[in-house]
Amino acid sequence: MRKYAILLGTILLGFASALSYAQAPVPFINLPLVPDATPPGGSTFTLTVNGTGFVSNSVINWNGTALATQFVSGSQLTATVPAADIAKRGTGQITVVTPGPGGGASTAVPFEVTTRIPVLTFNSSDYGDGYGFPSVVAADFNRDGNLDMAGVSGAGIVSVFLGNGKGDFTFRGNYPAGSDNDNDSLAVGDFNGDGIPDLAVRGGAVLLGNGDGSFQAAIPYPVSCNAAIAVGDFNGDGKLDIACTDTSNVVYILLGNGDGTFQSAGSYATGSGAYGVAVGDFNQDGKLDLAIALGGSMFGGQNVVAILLGNGDGTFQLPVNYATAGDSYYVYAADLNGDGLLDLVAPVQSSAQISVLLGNGDGTFQPHVDYPAGAEVWRGGLADFNGDGKLDVIVTSWYTDDDEFFVLLGNGDGTFREPLAYTAGPCPLGTAFGDFNNDGILDMVIGAQCGAVVSAMLGGAVGITPDTLAFGTVAVGQQGSLTVQLTNIQKSALKIAGIAISGGKGAYSQTNNCGNSVAASQSCTITVTFAPTATGSFGGQVLVEDNAAGNPQRVFLSGRGSSAAVARR
Repeated sequence: MRKYAILLGTILLGFASALSYAQAPVPFINLPLVPDATPPGGSTFTLTVNGTGFVSNSVINWNGTALATQFVSGSQLTATVPAADIAKRGTGQITVVTPGPGGGASTAVPFEVTTRIPVLTFNSSDYGDGYGFPSVVAADFNRDGNLDMAGVSGAGIVSVFLGNGKGDFTFRGNYPAGSDNDNDSLAVGDFNGDGIPDLAVRGGAVLLGNGDGSFQAAIPYPVSCNAAIAVGDFNGDGKLDIACTDTSNVVYILLGNGDGTFQSAGSYATGSGAYGVAVGDFNQDGKLDLAIALGGSMFGGQNVVAILLGNGDGTFQLPVNYATAGDSYYVYAADLNGDGLLDLVAPVQSSAQISVLLGNGDGTFQPHVDYPAGAEVWRGGLADFNGDGKLDVIVTSWYTDDDEFFVLLGNGDGTFREPLAYTAGPCPLGTAFGDFNNDGILDMVIGAQCGAVVSAMLGGAVGITPDTLAFGTVAVGQQGSLTVQLTNIQKSALKIAGIAISGGKGAYSQTNNCGNSVAASQSCTITVTFAPTATGSFGGQVLVEDNAAGNPQRVFLSGRGSSAAVARR
């Protein structure tokens, strides 16, 4: 008996030893964080991070500092965020870090410390060096704690601009990325495990970062793709891999060697017109899968999204197709309805819509539901722009040679509101998101397909709290007063043309200390008085005429006048 006990102990010891030396995968974070925003000045709270590739010693970091982390499963971690981290407005960069062997850091995801933004505005600044930028990315390339941006041109040139944390950028340099003349997809990842962001370009090259915002000479990888690129640890060995699509009906998988080079590409049939690619664990088995938009008429596509489930060793199963509303060239993955399962959004160029496919959690998806997108959209992205904890959709419309992009605010249940139009540079296409001026409001950069600029769109807003004043019942001959705080949540001054009462039959009046302008990040007060002259209900509005999007800003008023006798009862 003792002999078997020793044998069993030896087996268990060997198994434990094997586990201790197993390579941990590179962690992957799903959008959104839960929650993904909170008002400044709050108390300590629990942050939940969903994703793939988490292990027992994975840690959630806030701006590079480890939080007290609890391992729930390979797809979920929680952490305690202290009140000190959210004491004032700003943005925390959330990463999941797993110690070696293998492991590494996930891509950073922003957490907004901000008040909810009722009206979105964007202030645009353009940066360029003579090339168009159909694809852009954001990361901290020089490790100074401020987000930078990079764009790749159709000529295969990567241009890098360093941010100063105040919303301004300085050109760092151009870096050739190969001879591909149609090079419009760029991705960020740490491909050599040194903790410095690197860049992968669709045309077949990786540029390793030096940590000061500059990059080494391009390292070719074994295949050149003509569509899009994405990164993930597809075989779970702790080394980032590349998935790139080719409209010749395949997706190539390049397994990383951990030093910036890659193994020979494996190819997997997708169907005609393979283009945009999204990564996620769609069937919750701990293995990364792929969602690929099979283009449209331009590439002989089928107006579908193909799902290729991963086997966990870098290989993939046969595609299963899900229809969209039309020509979909890109697809994005996130949990749109808060059920913990990944869903899909595909911009539809031909019908000026977005198709939303809610996930069932087993790798299958429900039929698409469509929402107006404002124009014949091409690309886009997902982010929480108004700080309400619900993901929004951003789409760009370069196909019509327009200069607009559109924001569809999310309702948190997988549905979306009517699109809001904003102006960017000429032919906007690629997008990347982050808080570039550290004010707690999410910003974006947009690359111009037919211009020579990257537009930095700094988010701003006019906050009115509350936006509804209910006076209840006030006796005729008496009055009641309530106040509203108007906050300029943007980088530049808010110009005020006037503040007035609309409606109310003369029962409402207002005074304010706002003047002709409100400085950035400053507030003023509007005091509204309700003095009914008759019995009955009185509705009205305060209208703030200003230079912000959504002009005029509105405060809705309600009150009821009663006789003095009724009031005394």
